[in-house]
Amino acid sequence: MDALPIEENSGLEYSSEIKGSMHACGHDSHTAILLAVARCLKDVEDDLDLRVRFIFQPSEEGVISGAKMLVDNDVMHGVEHIIATHCEPWLNAFEIGVCKGEYMTACVPLSIVFWGKSSHATIPEQGVDAIAMANRAYVELEKAVKEEAHNHKYVWSVGRFVGGTAHNIICDKCQMDVSFRFYDMNFAKRMQKRCLNICNAIAKEYGGKVDVIWNMSTGPVINDCKIVENITKSAKEQGLKVKTIGNKMSSEDFGWYLTKVPGCLFRYGIYDKEYGSGSAAHTCNFKIYPPAMEAAIKVFVKYVLSERKESEKW
Repeated sequence: MDALPIEENSGLEYSSEIKGSMHACGHDSHTAILLAVARCLKDVEDDLDLRVRFIFQPSEEGVISGAKMLVDNDVMHGVEHIIATHCEPWLNAFEIGVCKGEYMTACVPLSIVFWGKSSHATIPEQGVDAIAMANRAYVELEKAVKEEAHNHKYVWSVGRFVGGTAHNIICDKCQMDVSFRFYDMNFAKRMQKRCLNICNAIAKEYGGKVDVIWNMSTGPVINDCKIVENITKSAKEQGLKVKTIGNKMSSEDFGWYLTKVPGCLFRYGIYDKEYGSGSAAHTCNFKIYPPAMEAAIKVFVKYVLSERKESEKW
């Protein structure tokens, strides 16, 4: 259902057969888990008094979020709440990790492009320096985001700053790409307004132009506390160890589903010393300890069974 541009070096018999691509984040295991859950619940389908929708989502790693595409096409119609899982290399096999409330951030992959006018380096007054504009913006935006944060957690990281073609030409185009991550949407709205005002003012002062490309790739993952409690109960009833985990400044497009209904993303551990699993995701040595998937399967199935109106009879 998803893959990354990495050459696999796990040594597994079912390693990727596509050179330069591998499932380095566990999305193939998530798909297998959900198929297993569907099979288990199909066996008791006639005894269920609720409907369960299974969502197999592509393109979590893609430029365009698969979750947003599905949400925009009404995949959540009729759904009351949603749960999901993701493997976790630092959790032991058969351990479940849960976090109440703010868990993973929203993400805006922001691009700011300043347009100037080229000239010879010896006559800079005849050009408009795009690098100078972008440099000013870099400094002022760093200050602005601190002012607007009001103690909210955030990440504002410039990952790309590109401009110019030669030492003796005044640059006419400079692009700055920023990873902006946050939990509070009002903070993000304030920062978007500040960003536009700052960049436009700089471009006007220098006599250039600017394009600010601000698109949210996903909303925040805010886990519903009651659903977390029910998942915890389901896990413990299956004899699984449950760990409370901290929030992350990374993002998951599961946040798009949570714009429609409450839900929860929990983690299942895949570390097993003897098997050699536990390498970080998005690396060539990443691999899943297959028996560990059973923990997530058990949680899903038990959770669904406990949601039945007549569950006390089971």
